Amino acid sequence: MTKSHHNTAPLELLPLGGLGAIGMNCMLLGHAGRWVMLDCGATFPSFAEAPGADTQIPSLDAIAELGDKIEAIVITHGHEDHIGALPWVLGDLDVPVWAPRFAAALIEEKLGEFEFDTEPIIHTVMPGDREQIGPFGFHWIQVSHSIPDACSLAIDTPHGKVLFTGDFKIEPGELPDGTAHDEAAFRALGDEGVFLMMSDSTNAEVPGWSRSEAVVAEKLVEVVGRCEGRVLVGLFSSNLYRVHAVLEAAARAGRKVALAGRSLNRYVRLASSASDLPIDRDRIVPLDRIDDVPDHELLIVATGSQGESRAALPRMARGQHRQLRVKEGDSLILSARKIPGNEALIIEMLQDFARRGATVVQQIAEPEIHASGHAYSDELRAMIQWVRPERFVPVHGVYTFMRRHAEIAREEGVRHTLIIENGQRVQAGPDGLRVAGEVSHEPWYTEGGLVAASADALGVRERLDLAHNGMIAISAWARRARRGLVGYVRVQVRGIYNEEGELTALLERRLQEALEETAADTPRSGIESRLRNAARRFFRRHLGRKPLTVVFAHVAGEDD
Repeated sequence: MTKSHHNTAPLELLPLGGLGAIGMNCMLLGHAGRWVMLDCGATFPSFAEAPGADTQIPSLDAIAELGDKIEAIVITHGHEDHIGALPWVLGDLDVPVWAPRFAAALIEEKLGEFEFDTEPIIHTVMPGDREQIGPFGFHWIQVSHSIPDACSLAIDTPHGKVLFTGDFKIEPGELPDGTAHDEAAFRALGDEGVFLMMSDSTNAEVPGWSRSEAVVAEKLVEVVGRCEGRVLVGLFSSNLYRVHAVLEAAARAGRKVALAGRSLNRYVRLASSASDLPIDRDRIVPLDRIDDVPDHELLIVATGSQGESRAALPRMARGQHRQLRVKEGDSLILSARKIPGNEALIIEMLQDFARRGATVVQQIAEPEIHASGHAYSDELRAMIQWVRPERFVPVHGVYTFMRRHAEIAREEGVRHTLIIENGQRVQAGPDGLRVAGEVSHEPWYTEGGLVAASADALGVRERLDLAHNGMIAISAWARRARRGLVGYVRVQVRGIYNEEGELTALLERRLQEALEETAADTPRSGIESRLRNAARRFFRRHLGRKPLTVVFAHVAGEDD
């Protein structure tokens, strides 16, 4: 077993993302005032949460509070929810980044789109490498996931070994790039003794073992082989082992392959140069050359498996893609899971494909066309059995997933388990695990070139008002006369039922009356307030709604 040093400072954890919600993974590991960040992800907020925002990132305020105490960022793999926030964090934090080869290639390309006062330093590592980083010794261990070069982190600390699994599944054999889940390394860790284990909880509530990628590859060969017209395959652009399987299925069916989606093309290009994944680029044809390929010899891989409005598949479904149209006789294979919350968008997209004459193949009818990249409960149990940690903290997942994962750890004899929340500062010492404080951790948002410290800073409440209640813009011109104000009012409405302009005309008459009833000496702000209140009363009475109301009043002869 590991030896805890009673005279040393406790090990500290500070999660800023990835707990209680899927995505935006960011964990800080500290000892005696020195910290290393484990992963630095971004996620895509829902419309209800932050309409118009591009990404959600960890709190830059919380990171800034630690300032130069953070000595490095260490990455487990290249998915966006583990590297996506780096451009913004590195804008404030001048520290080196250590990342596996393929993740490093993705990071360098991403950072190339931004400007920095000091060029970020990216160190590339491979599974098996060992490095001293800040107060800790890191050892990268190969794991199976849906992207090349995914690793767990075995970390030497003053208290003993810490295992941070990152995302993983236990693939029974080799993946197409020749890598395999390094069971021996995890068993060796268990023999050495592990002080603390933090582990991926994404599928903790799903019983059994996840399906092998090899099974999916064979199923795709079968399904593609029986299709007669064009084949369309929807998947996550970063799921490169699945992309490889689709390319192999196309080759065995004698089909050329076109890639639809900017991110998909980027991942495939980088995989060809920065990974050992064999990509047969000779089979890939440019999207603008697909008319030269007979339908029965063509397979199109496309992004948008979650119904994202701007991605290739949904635009095809709506007939809005510039280069791709759904044809009678097409077959759409959806080789991706439905992320909770996206079901309605996906169903709508699939119905549109069917209406346009495509045959839709999805997991409900053909379960083996998809496999998760995250371990199911029995795999999680196996990992705990190999590692045999003294302390266990579930990470990466919503609260119920983490609770189930903690239960599995306790069932396997782990004495100390703790479910933690984002922002909780946790201490791991000889006596177990405890929450020792909390920091403000509200996520930040990006939109175009802007970075906002909260959703409210983006005007989210007004955007939601617009979405639910519409908007009214009131323009008033007036001059002051002896008996009151004289002038006129004009109204424009957006997102509100207004058949043949009847509502607008009725409202303008009411606001005209309100203007003429206003005392001549009322200040301009008072005029605007009176018109705004009159409009709100009108809408409450006629529609029972509270539209966002904007008023501009001009008084003749007075400065604006």
